[in-house]
Amino acid sequence: MKVKVVGSGSMWNEHNSASYLIDDNIIVDMPNGMCKYLFRQNKDPRDYKNILITHFHGDHFFDIPFYMLLKSKSENKNINIYCSRNGKRKIVNLIKLAFPNSFKDVLKETNSAFCFDDKFNIEDYKIERYLVNHGRMKPAYGYVIEKDNMKIGFTGDTGLCNNVYYISSICDYLFCDCMFINGTQKHMGINHLEELSQKYPNCKFIVSHMENDTRELLKEKRIGNVIVPEDGDIINII
Repeated sequence: MKVKVVGSGSMWNEHNSASYLIDDNIIVDMPNGMCKYLFRQNKDPRDYKNILITHFHGDHFFDIPFYMLLKSKSENKNINIYCSRNGKRKIVNLIKLAFPNSFKDVLKETNSAFCFDDKFNIEDYKIERYLVNHGRMKPAYGYVIEKDNMKIGFTGDTGLCNNVYYISSICDYLFCDCMFINGTQKHMGINHLEELSQKYPNCKFIVSHMENDTRELLKEKRIGNVIVPEDGDIINII
């Protein structure tokens, strides 16, 4: 598998908001600016149909209206969105807010399917989602994706919780929240990452959703099985 780090930053810096592209096939989160980024990389958002959403804060799904409008005007109208049960309502409301005069046409002219299952397959990928703790934002999910005997995880935004420990224990690579130097109940910090990296030395941790000071300190620390990516980096899962 190949994972492109589309965004590695929090909302409050120059880096793109946390998001990923797996094998040019699956998008994990579609934050503000996602479609523009794909165009700048000579990738067409219309070519993608599989979207995993970790939770419904704006910096994780606010580009969906623009993506769906573009898909409604293309030949490839198929869209598969994997999210929480109340996520469909939030997406429809956001499209209505973005395009009040044409949102019904956007919904009608796309072949949109929503999946709320905890376990599902996308082609050869086996995917399972897990509840994580992102404060008052409920539900929030992490995902584990398995293919070719390799498992990669995505925590989404979360504090350190039981399912983060579990996902770390079963994955070869984990793309994880590390927003702060010292973690909170809503977001993990470097202190949590140091614990996880020591407890699970066989897992490689690729950090995301970083504030600038967190990014710089992580680079200075050079933790052995921790990767601090930049936007656009490609991680080859081997």
